[in-house]
Amino acid sequence: MNGDSAFWKRWTVRRSVYGRLVERYIFNFRISPTALDRHLPVAWLRPQVVNGFGAVSFCILKLEGLTLWPLPHILGVDTISCAYRCGVIDASKANSGPSVYIVSRNTDLPIISSAGPVLIRNAMPKVHTSILHKPRFVDINATCANGDNLFSAKVRSAKNPDDLDSKIFRSLDDFVKFIHDGSSSYARSISDESLARVDVQKDDLNYQAVDATIYNNSIESEWPDADMIFDSAFRAESGGIYKWTYLGLVPKHPGQLLQEIEVNR
Repeated sequence: MNGDSAFWKRWTVRRSVYGRLVERYIFNFRISPTALDRHLPVAWLRPQVVNGFGAVSFCILKLEGLTLWPLPHILGVDTISCAYRCGVIDASKANSGPSVYIVSRNTDLPIISSAGPVLIRNAMPKVHTSILHKPRFVDINATCANGDNLFSAKVRSAKNPDDLDSKIFRSLDDFVKFIHDGSSSYARSISDESLARVDVQKDDLNYQAVDATIYNNSIESEWPDADMIFDSAFRAESGGIYKWTYLGLVPKHPGQLLQEIEVNR
């Protein structure tokens, strides 16, 4: 085992944050697997192909009582955070399986933005987020600190909730399985040489399909060659617990990969 791996074996400590879900919205965009593959940061993360498509999603979730585990959640803070996520296959192990690549994690609270690099070794820019419930629709907005729009959409109850209009997912059950299979995640870390591994446990079983109109999706301008098409949107509210556990930094270099994963199990 090399010196770097010995260091992480000694110093990498699992730590968790958790909160109670108020509501969550996920907006899915279909993309060709080839295009998605061009934007993944390492060769051992490969596009997860569902009915011939890759999936890039914008997720925004409202939590109450977010705090360090195992402190009581009444000591925590309320937040609306958001992220762009890509369905991937983690091929770093012999038994490859579904995972998630997080393009960016964002938060509306300065304290979380400051704590993110310390707790999960992942930059978490501060953004302004809002989920505004109006009589006939819900306004979703996420705006960067410089005023650029990260994401915006208008959501309504589905006209035909039992008739899912999606080319990626054939049924609501397919979507729920896709989300729950992605319990592990990788994101760019504060080190250019590694990714941060964070696993999530979540209680959000009551997803519903919703109708959505997308006004702005910033990743389209960041990935102009991706040719993404809006596919579907879902909402969940359950009061269930969301828990994120930091498992360490994973080197991008293939020669060190298995050593680091073994260290952080």
